[in-house]
Amino acid sequence: MEPVFYWIIAAVILGAIELFTGTLVLAMVGVGAVLAGIGAALGAPFWLQAVLFGAGSIASIFGLRPFLRQALEGDSGAPRTPGVFGTRAIEGAEARVLTKVDLSGGLVEIHGDNWTAFPLEPDQVLEPGDSVTVVEIKGATVIVWKQS
Repeated sequence: MEPVFYWIIAAVILGAIELFTGTLVLAMVGVGAVLAGIGAALGAPFWLQAVLFGAGSIASIFGLRPFLRQALEGDSGAPRTPGVFGTRAIEGAEARVLTKVDLSGGLVEIHGDNWTAFPLEPDQVLEPGDSVTVVEIKGATVIVWKQS
Protein backbone atom coordinates (compact mmCIF):
# COMPACT_ATOMS: atom_id res chain seq x y z
CA MET A 1 0.00 0.00 0.00
CA GLU A 2 1.23 3.49 -0.84
CA PRO A 3 2.28 5.80 2.05
CA VAL A 4 -0.34 8.34 1.00
CA PHE A 5 -3.06 5.90 2.07
CA TYR A 6 -1.53 5.54 5.53
CA TRP A 7 -1.64 9.30 5.98
CA ILE A 8 -5.23 9.46 4.75
CA ILE A 9 -6.25 6.68 7.14
CA ALA A 10 -4.49 8.48 10.00
CA ALA A 11 -6.29 11.74 9.15
CA VAL A 12 -9.68 10.02 9.03
CA ILE A 13 -9.10 8.22 12.34
CA LEU A 14 -7.96 11.44 14.01
CA GLY A 15 -11.00 13.25 12.66
CA ALA A 16 -13.33 10.52 13.90
CA ILE A 17 -11.83 10.58 17.39
CA GLU A 18 -12.08 14.39 17.37
CA LEU A 19 -15.85 14.07 17.05
CA PHE A 20 -15.88 12.55 20.54
CA THR A 21 -13.43 14.95 22.21
CA GLY A 22 -14.41 18.35 20.83
CA THR A 23 -11.04 19.92 21.64
CA LEU A 24 -9.99 20.55 18.02
CA VAL A 25 -6.48 19.27 18.80
CA LEU A 26 -6.83 15.94 17.01
CA ALA A 27 -8.46 17.69 14.05
CA MET A 28 -5.41 19.93 13.77
CA VAL A 29 -3.09 16.90 13.93
CA GLY A 30 -5.28 15.44 11.19
CA VAL A 31 -4.47 18.52 9.11
CA GLY A 32 -0.80 17.65 9.53
CA ALA A 33 -1.55 14.10 8.34
CA VAL A 34 -3.31 15.50 5.27
CA LEU A 35 -0.26 17.66 4.47
CA ALA A 36 2.02 14.64 4.86
CA GLY A 37 -0.32 12.69 2.59
CA ILE A 38 -0.06 15.39 -0.05
CA GLY A 39 3.72 15.20 0.25
CA ALA A 40 3.58 11.42 -0.12
CA ALA A 41 1.34 11.73 -3.18
CA LEU A 42 3.91 14.07 -4.75
CA GLY A 43 6.70 11.56 -4.09
CA ALA A 44 8.39 13.20 -1.11
CA PRO A 45 10.75 11.01 0.95
CA PHE A 46 9.52 9.78 4.32
CA TRP A 47 11.62 12.25 6.33
CA LEU A 48 9.98 15.14 4.45
CA GLN A 49 6.55 13.62 5.04
CA ALA A 50 7.33 13.50 8.76
CA VAL A 51 8.47 17.14 8.70
CA LEU A 52 5.28 18.15 6.87
CA PHE A 53 3.22 16.21 9.42
CA GLY A 54 4.92 17.86 12.41
CA ALA A 55 5.03 21.36 10.97
CA GLY A 56 1.45 21.17 9.69
CA SER A 57 0.18 19.90 13.03
CA ILE A 58 1.98 22.55 15.08
CA ALA A 59 1.10 25.37 12.69
CA SER A 60 -2.58 24.45 12.64
CA ILE A 61 -2.76 23.99 16.44
CA PHE A 62 -1.30 27.42 17.10
CA GLY A 63 -2.47 29.23 13.97
CA LEU A 64 -5.85 27.79 12.99
CA ARG A 65 -7.28 26.32 16.19
CA PRO A 66 -7.73 29.65 18.07
CA PHE A 67 -9.80 31.07 15.21
CA LEU A 68 -11.92 27.93 14.94
CA ARG A 69 -12.56 27.86 18.69
CA GLN A 70 -13.58 31.51 18.62
CA ALA A 71 -15.93 30.89 15.70
CA LEU A 72 -17.49 27.87 17.41
CA GLU A 73 -17.88 29.73 20.69
CA GLY A 74 -19.09 32.87 18.90
CA ASP A 75 -21.44 35.33 20.57
CA SER A 76 -24.91 33.90 20.00
CA GLY A 77 -26.42 36.00 22.76
CA ALA A 78 -26.50 33.04 25.14
CA PRO A 79 -23.94 32.77 27.92
CA ARG A 80 -21.66 29.78 27.47
CA THR A 81 -19.75 27.77 30.01
CA PRO A 82 -16.41 26.53 28.65
CA GLY A 83 -16.37 22.77 28.18
CA VAL A 84 -20.14 22.34 28.60
CA PHE A 85 -22.06 21.24 25.52
CA GLY A 86 -25.50 19.95 24.63
CA THR A 87 -28.32 19.89 27.10
CA ARG A 88 -26.02 20.36 30.11
CA ALA A 89 -25.34 23.89 28.84
CA ILE A 90 -29.04 24.70 29.35
CA GLU A 91 -29.11 23.85 33.05
CA GLY A 92 -29.19 27.07 35.04
CA ALA A 93 -30.42 29.10 32.07
CA GLU A 94 -33.31 31.53 32.26
CA ALA A 95 -36.53 30.51 30.51
CA ARG A 96 -39.82 32.25 29.73
CA VAL A 97 -43.09 30.43 30.33
CA LEU A 98 -45.18 30.23 27.13
CA THR A 99 -48.12 28.14 28.38
CA LYS A 100 -49.20 27.36 31.94
CA VAL A 101 -46.72 24.99 33.60
CA ASP A 102 -48.12 22.73 36.31
CA LEU A 103 -48.05 19.06 37.26
CA SER A 104 -49.48 18.12 33.84
CA GLY A 105 -46.70 20.02 32.04
CA GLY A 106 -46.42 23.16 29.99
CA LEU A 107 -44.20 24.96 27.52
CA VAL A 108 -41.19 27.25 28.07
CA GLU A 109 -38.81 29.05 25.73
CA ILE A 110 -35.06 28.70 26.31
CA HIS A 111 -32.73 30.65 24.02
CA GLY A 112 -35.36 30.66 21.26
CA ASP A 113 -36.20 26.93 21.53
CA ASN A 114 -39.46 25.58 22.96
CA TRP A 115 -39.25 22.86 25.63
CA THR A 116 -41.86 20.86 27.51
CA ALA A 117 -41.54 21.81 31.16
CA PHE A 118 -42.62 20.64 34.59
CA PRO A 119 -42.30 22.59 37.86
CA LEU A 120 -39.72 21.59 40.45
CA GLU A 121 -42.24 21.90 43.25
CA PRO A 122 -45.42 19.86 42.66
CA ASP A 123 -47.75 22.56 44.00
CA GLN A 124 -46.21 25.36 41.92
CA VAL A 125 -48.19 26.75 38.96
CA LEU A 126 -46.30 28.98 36.54
CA GLU A 127 -48.21 31.40 34.34
CA PRO A 128 -47.34 32.58 30.80
CA GLY A 129 -44.76 35.36 30.87
CA ASP A 130 -43.14 34.19 34.12
CA SER A 131 -39.36 34.04 34.18
CA VAL A 132 -38.03 30.72 35.51
CA THR A 133 -34.71 28.94 35.93
CA VAL A 134 -33.94 25.56 34.36
CA VAL A 135 -32.98 23.22 37.19
CA GLU A 136 -32.67 19.88 35.42
CA ILE A 137 -33.14 18.23 32.05
CA LYS A 138 -34.84 14.86 31.79
CA GLY A 139 -34.86 13.63 28.20
CA ALA A 140 -36.78 16.17 26.11
CA THR A 141 -38.31 17.93 29.10
CA VAL A 142 -36.98 20.48 31.55
CA ILE A 143 -37.65 20.93 35.23
CA VAL A 144 -38.04 24.63 36.03
CA TRP A 145 -38.27 26.64 39.21
CA LYS A 146 -39.49 30.13 39.98
CA GLN A 147 -38.27 31.74 43.13
CA SER A 148 -41.30 32.94 45.10
